[in-house]
Amino acid sequence: MMITGEADYRTPISETEQYYTALRLRGVPAVMVRVPEAPHNTDGRPSNLVGKVAHILAWFDKYGGKPTVN
Repeated sequence: MMITGEADYRTPISETEQYYTALRLRGVPAVMVRVPEAPHNTDGRPSNLVGKVAHILAWFDKYGGKPTVN
C-alpha cells in the first residue's frame, strides 16, 4: 500500500503512480491511496488521519493473515 499526498514534493505523485503500475504489472496486490492537497505528512488534517488509518486497517484485514495466539 502506498499512501501519497498529491502536494508531496519529496515524493511526487508521479513516482508513486509509476511504482504502483510496475507492481500491478508484476501481479503484486498493490493499492495506491491519493490524499488530496496533502504534503509528505499526509495526516496533517484529522480527516486525513482517520482515512489513512481506515485504509491501513482494511489492508491488514485483507492481507495481514490470522493473528497467532501464544
